[in-house]
Amino acid sequence: MSDMIPTIPASRDRWSILKFPERLPASLAWLPYALLISVTSALYAVTLYYEFVWDDWVYIVQNYRIQGLDWMHIRAFWSDIYLGHYAPVHHSFFALVYHFAGMEPYGYHLGQVLIHAAVVCLVYLVVKKLETPGVALVASLLFAVHPANIETVAWISESKSTLAFLFFLISFYFFIRLRERQSWTDGVLAGLFLILSVLAKINTVVAPAIFLLYDYRQGATIRTLKWRSLALFFAISGMFTVIHLGAFHGSTQSMEQQFYGGPGLHIMQMPLLLAFYLQQIVFPVSLSAWQMFPVQETFNWLVTLGWLGMAAMSWVLSRGNRKIQFWVLWIFLFLLPVLQIVPFPIWVADRYLYIPAIGAFVLAGIAFFYIQERLPKIPSRALEAVIPAIVLLLGWRTHQHIPIWKSDLTLWAATTPTCLTSAYCHMNLGTSLLKNGMADRGMPELIRAVEIRANRHTLEQLGDGFTFAAQDYKQAIIAYKMAAELPNATPEIHGKLARAYYLAGDLEAARKAIERGARVSEYDPGLWIINGFVLWKQGNLDEARRSLNAALGMTGRKSNPAAFFVAFMGNSAEVGALLADLRNGVSEPRQ
Repeated sequence: MSDMIPTIPASRDRWSILKFPERLPASLAWLPYALLISVTSALYAVTLYYEFVWDDWVYIVQNYRIQGLDWMHIRAFWSDIYLGHYAPVHHSFFALVYHFAGMEPYGYHLGQVLIHAAVVCLVYLVVKKLETPGVALVASLLFAVHPANIETVAWISESKSTLAFLFFLISFYFFIRLRERQSWTDGVLAGLFLILSVLAKINTVVAPAIFLLYDYRQGATIRTLKWRSLALFFAISGMFTVIHLGAFHGSTQSMEQQFYGGPGLHIMQMPLLLAFYLQQIVFPVSLSAWQMFPVQETFNWLVTLGWLGMAAMSWVLSRGNRKIQFWVLWIFLFLLPVLQIVPFPIWVADRYLYIPAIGAFVLAGIAFFYIQERLPKIPSRALEAVIPAIVLLLGWRTHQHIPIWKSDLTLWAATTPTCLTSAYCHMNLGTSLLKNGMADRGMPELIRAVEIRANRHTLEQLGDGFTFAAQDYKQAIIAYKMAAELPNATPEIHGKLARAYYLAGDLEAARKAIERGARVSEYDPGLWIINGFVLWKQGNLDEARRSLNAALGMTGRKSNPAAFFVAFMGNSAEVGALLADLRNGVSEPRQ
């Protein structure tokens, strides 16, 4: 078959309102961008008043690394791994917002909406360089309103995805200019923004394959491909892939230590995973913060059908034109990092469609105009209504679903009924209920989470529940001890165990827990806080002051130490007594 889409005869070129960008004079070229920004803002402005949810507490509230822009903080997030990931650009964004907004969620949501709006505009800009302005407008409108993007945009923690796609699109734009103008500065800028992209989130590491596909799309053959420049981009991706995998699998703080079933079982699911994401693009009805994926443990008829379907799709694609191949492979390549080729405990998630779905939206735009030009007997108004109707339908679904991200309670109350067999869902629902003062409902959820799976996270949250909500320190000690005995227990767990011993009045056991935590790592603020309290109880004020100052220095919380200590200890009276003694120099042991 031909490598080019057939040219449409001029006599059959029908007028379309969606082609208005093609008729705009240069002075009005900004109008499509204004439309896209207006649509995006209308949908997501409501999120500016939402709270921190889910991992936002870990990435922002509890992450002292981003709570300052001095050299100590910058060095911390550019030289260290956090939650198993090396993503310093993501942390730099948080640190910048923290500088202006502190702990107010509004600033972080505003930053996220602005980045998403910029991404929507860049989608239009980049697709317009590859396809017609009409196709670019359809694709960017679908991208702006698609419900699968809610998780990415409404959840502050996923600014890593919006940042990664933002920088990738800029990198791709400069790569296209490199091929058009042969300017080395464009190549340097493409490489620079590619580095920024993978340092925000590793999923865009497949970008060089997209660059190669672009050359293929433009008609290049194996002999005419410019391998030297492509090799540099592949080298960048390869280097950061090694860095990321080393950080991810070598981190003791990573929750992703064991892979259910092994790599073979994960790869076997690949066509079923691909089918899940394609279904989510076309029919985004099963949206959930925590998706349950039915893993096939044997090579059964469903897996066989999936692989046969992939083989058939590959055969059809191989006979298509290069433009169609480019956008289909765009979907597949950007999904590749999450198709379980490299085993990962999160099997499926709506947020993983943020970048891949662009390929489907472009194909939808191409198909619409192709049908419009080929079927002149269909009334023009009927065809014109199709895309606006789809945009309105998707926008309505997005508007309907966004409010569940308002708070942890709304999120997990809506999510848990879809994942009743998941310890993670029950754990998060229980924690959010406790935060809202509903201990009678929250504690059973935490206990249920441990019953389903007693891992470090469920046991830690149960211990926190017993400590702060139930104030049952003996039960808290049991939960924390079970977590501390698991492989790769963090110093944070030992610090919380020491806190429970302290609150139960057993200072000697608290001291031993602190020592065990320090052997894991001395760089945990909680260990230094509880150590300061133990020393204070023992009457050693100078050492207590040094220990507490160390915790404040690590976190940059010197301006309001009382609030910081209360957040960890949960007892304002105890913190007040300690600070009063430190000010007055009282050095007798406390009872």
